Amino acid sequence: MTHLRRVMIPTSLWVAAPLLASAQSSPPSVWLAPGQGWVIAGMLLMSVVVAAGVLMAKTGAKIGARHIPGIEASDDAIGRAVEMGKAVVFVPGFAGITATGTIAALSLLRLVAEKCAETGARLIVPCGDTIVTSICRETVEDAYRAAGRHDQYQSDDVYFISREQFAYVAGVNGVMEREHPATVFLQGQFGAESLVLAETANHCGALVISGTDKDTQLPFFVTTSDYTLIGEELYAAGAAISQDTILLGSLRGVDFGRILIGAVILIGVVLELANVAAIRQVLGG
Repeated sequence: MTHLRRVMIPTSLWVAAPLLASAQSSPPSVWLAPGQGWVIAGMLLMSVVVAAGVLMAKTGAKIGARHIPGIEASDDAIGRAVEMGKAVVFVPGFAGITATGTIAALSLLRLVAEKCAETGARLIVPCGDTIVTSICRETVEDAYRAAGRHDQYQSDDVYFISREQFAYVAGVNGVMEREHPATVFLQGQFGAESLVLAETANHCGALVISGTDKDTQLPFFVTTSDYTLIGEELYAAGAAISQDTILLGSLRGVDFGRILIGAVILIGVVLELANVAAIRQVLGG
């Protein structure tokens, strides 16, 4: 047994030696690839621009929101429902409350509920999540109470249908086929059901105002809706509606940062077309 122990110890060291050598010879981890410092510089510059926009808003500077046709058309869309004597259907997407698209859609729901309360239009909100249903119900009720028309609020018009995707789609389609609404808002996070919902709304003769942050569903909304909030316009709409100074300031900073990035890209294209070698050295090419 003593002889075996003397053999096993050197053998284990012999096996572990290459591993220790490879570990010692491995290069250290690299935090930033060579020639990519401009990425960090761009991120820092964008952060400074956004922070400057927020500080401007806090100091009391008047900051307006960007032009969003879909939001501006919501008044006429709800007025259309009043004239036709039909309902307004608001679909807050199929995702849960943790989705950013759903949170932005709730801001739009507040605007739509306030307009419906002022004009007397009936508002129907079919939901696919129980938590979202509770929040939507409270949002609509608060809007009617703020307008002094709490007696016209109908809690049965804000309800839960199903957590199953296409069971929810079938339920919403059934609502639109029965009610034939004048206006349909499709706002939030959508998946494969986007085209089905928008086509059903068109079939019922409704004016469709859609919006989503899912780029894979935007082509379906653009081709089937009267107005579409594209991508982050869904978030910008929330800032425009709430008129929150911090949100408006950050929105202004992001817009200015995009202009700055676009200018830098344009200058880079011009220099590349002019065959300037210096730009390649700066970018590490």
